[in-house]
Amino acid sequence: MISINTVCQNVRHKGNFEICRPDGSGDDLLVIFKTSAVLIQNGEEITVSPDSLILYSKGTMQHYKTLCGSYVNHFVHFDMDDTELMNGIKTDTLITSADIPAIEELLTILCRENVAGSTNRKQYENMLMQMILMKISESSINPDSDKSRISALEMLRTDIYSNAGSYSNIYQLAEKMNLSPSYLQAIYKRKFGISCYEDILSAKIKTGQYYLSTTDMTVKEISDLCGYGNEICFMKIFKKRTGITPSEYRKISKNDNLKNNFIW
Repeated sequence: MISINTVCQNVRHKGNFEICRPDGSGDDLLVIFKTSAVLIQNGEEITVSPDSLILYSKGTMQHYKTLCGSYVNHFVHFDMDDTELMNGIKTDTLITSADIPAIEELLTILCRENVAGSTNRKQYENMLMQMILMKISESSINPDSDKSRISALEMLRTDIYSNAGSYSNIYQLAEKMNLSPSYLQAIYKRKFGISCYEDILSAKIKTGQYYLSTTDMTVKEISDLCGYGNEICFMKIFKKRTGITPSEYRKISKNDNLKNNFIW
């Protein structure tokens, strides 16, 4: 049986917020980081990306703090009388591959049941927390999850550059990857050194350059192909990023040096 002591979502702190409990909080603690943070373990500071989590076992030191002066997290303090429920979960270790959206759905229901007056509240809380732990366990027991995610990221980027007109914002990418927008942005930037949005724009411009230099399609047709419903918008962004208009680019694209100088 799992008993919930405290559960909160989207708790916000500003300034130099820091939690330091040398002997823990007296119970088990799940922390889901929604912003970047710093985790201190064995005297070492670890930078935490958004949508990472840690499950502190009872009696373990809990030490984490803000990274950039703004901090948001979810947390659950709980007790359990069956430690087998923790089997398969890497406790006291930062986990970056958990299915946070699925966990957050369960956490939202848990928060609601925690303040409800239902006579079955404790049973609901027990079942919901067990489901959350199982979700965490799924990521902990899959050693290839990070490799799979990297492969999925590479496939996503390939698709962005192959079908630039199909993408316009981070939310489409996040839905495709089944990740939260904030987490996707963090791992995408870490992997490729560029933000998702900047990569989408670069893919659109590169696509535009290709068709301007190799076809007789009109600027309007190319604009539509790149995902811009308004050709004026396409022309403005194209000039801002290349220094010349699409028409000017087309006129001088017979120059081999320019043809090979697509913007990535």
